[in-house]
Amino acid sequence: MRLRMSGAGTDGRDNQKKIVVRIIDEIDTQILSLLRENARMKNVEMARHVNLTEGGVRARIAKMIEDGIIEKFTIITKSNEVSGLVLIKTQLDQTRMLIKRLKEVSVSVYETSGEYDVAAEMKTESVELLNRKVDEIRSYPGVMDTMTLIRMG
Repeated sequence: MRLRMSGAGTDGRDNQKKIVVRIIDEIDTQILSLLRENARMKNVEMARHVNLTEGGVRARIAKMIEDGIIEKFTIITKSNEVSGLVLIKTQLDQTRMLIKRLKEVSVSVYETSGEYDVAAEMKTESVELLNRKVDEIRSYPGVMDTMTLIRMG
C-alpha cells in the first residue's frame, strides 16, 4: 500500500490535504521485481511473466509512475574510476592552509594522528591522473612527505 499526500497550494486556495491510497497488488509487485532485476526488459517480456497483455503492463507502469510508486528510472554504470587515499605529512604551521586547499581538489579530507597529519581522498579516471594530482599536492607549501594508497578493484 502506498500513501501520498499533497498539501495546500502556495496561493492559499487549497487548504485541505488530499490523501491518495494505492494498493499494490501481486501483479504490480511482480512488475516492480522484474524492473528491479532488469529495467530494460521489454513490456512484452514482462507481460509473459505476469500473464497480462503488453498494453496491460504498460498501463500498470504508467499508473505506478503517476501515483508516485515508481519515482524514477536510472542506470548504474561500471566505473573505470581510480580512487586513492593520499596521506600527507605537513609542517605544523601549514596544516590548516593545506586542508583548505585540499578541499578544493579532493573528494574528502581527513585530519589524522600519527606519522601523517592529513589524508585526502582522490578520484580520477586513471592512475596517471591520480599521480599528477599527487605531484600537484607535493608542490603545495608545507607538504613534507606523502604516501598514496590506491584502491584496487
